[in-house]
Amino acid sequence: MSSTSVMSLREHFSELKRRAKIVFVSFVILFLAMLAVPADPASVLAAVTGGGGTYVPLIAFFLARVKLELLPAGWTLIGLSVNAALEAYLLASLVFALIFNAPIFAYEVIMFINPGLKETERKLIYPFVGAASALFTVGVLFGFFFLAKFLLIALTPFFVAAQFQPTISGLDFYSIVFITVGMSGISFTVPVYVYTAIRLGIVKPTTFTNNRIVIWAITYIICAIVTPDGGPLLDVLLFIPIITLLELSVWLGARSVRGRQEAEEASSIGAGAPSTGPPPGPSVPAPGLPPPAAPATSTYPSIQAPKPPPRPRAQKRYCLYCLREMPPDSVFCPHCGRAGA
Repeated sequence: MSSTSVMSLREHFSELKRRAKIVFVSFVILFLAMLAVPADPASVLAAVTGGGGTYVPLIAFFLARVKLELLPAGWTLIGLSVNAALEAYLLASLVFALIFNAPIFAYEVIMFINPGLKETERKLIYPFVGAASALFTVGVLFGFFFLAKFLLIALTPFFVAAQFQPTISGLDFYSIVFITVGMSGISFTVPVYVYTAIRLGIVKPTTFTNNRIVIWAITYIICAIVTPDGGPLLDVLLFIPIITLLELSVWLGARSVRGRQEAEEASSIGAGAPSTGPPPGPSVPAPGLPPPAAPATSTYPSIQAPKPPPRPRAQKRYCLYCLREMPPDSVFCPHCGRAGA
């Protein structure tokens, strides 16, 4: 392996390490902020000045909203162990830190792979990120307001029939909510990956259309696995929107591939089409006129040589970070070391 390729590989690892460090540090900051930042700074100020305020961390505000929206009426949260409340705080802080850190993670991934993409791939990646983010948000909202709420409401009649007091462990309650909401958000992004794979030619649309029954069965099984203790009705509630989005993505992907093939065929036919006019024949002089004189030829070579075609001027490239000029064939800036072209 040459020194150039080794240096290039080393630069890639250095860039990956730097961006992974940014993602990790931002996640730690968000995680600690959930545990340490007060939900109501005014109450903390009142407590400091002797006004009787209390300190409540920011994560307690989110936990209170989850309990208010999803816990059915008449149910009671209990702690089965001494550290159950602390575990619930840590779990919730971890989940919300991951959610709020997702845009930073997506940005760093895009900036890392952006220099190695072709122009057509670079145009496709931004719609992919936008669609995946939008569908993930829709999936999270659907899981929060429909799946998780229906999961607990569907269990209430069994407590009434058995004459049990409806109680649930606080840690189990938040774990079920976060798992259901997270899996719902991830499931809603699957059609974006399917459409992208079809658009890039990795998978053919006929793979889905010829195996539709098998794909539907596998999708339903996955929905049954990711929905905890909801019964078949909860599985169907998650299965219907996902399979609808999946079929829509296959249809859009097939239409995009078909349109691209038609455009390529039209361009190839236009480039290779023969001229419609008759082939040129030899020039015949008009009757009654003398034949045209032959062009005079000189025994001396032409003095003026043909001019070479002008060379294309190399387009200058500048770094997005330090705004200095970069070499045309360089991926990383020689001044600041970042992939910013």
